[in-house]
Amino acid sequence: MNLNKFSKENITIAFYTIYILLAGICYELFPGDAKTPNIGVLLFYVLIPISLIYFMVHLTKQLYGGKGYVKCLVIHGVVWVSILVILSSFIK
Repeated sequence: MNLNKFSKENITIAFYTIYILLAGICYELFPGDAKTPNIGVLLFYVLIPISLIYFMVHLTKQLYGGKGYVKCLVIHGVVWVSILVILSSFIK
């Protein structure tokens, strides 16, 4: 698969969309109880370090590379806020 035909912003959006959909499907298909969390919730928590690493890669490319990654960095910020809202709904 040649990823050069897709823009970097589309790849970033597709990554987050697929990952969040997968976590949502796992949340619905594999139930948890009060003592053990659901696999979907765990996937949301694992997304935090994965997205931080992905953000750091884009930030490094922004600072030291030739291309601009500002839109990708904004996408990361929007997704992080969305994840915080989603995870805060599980606390209540």
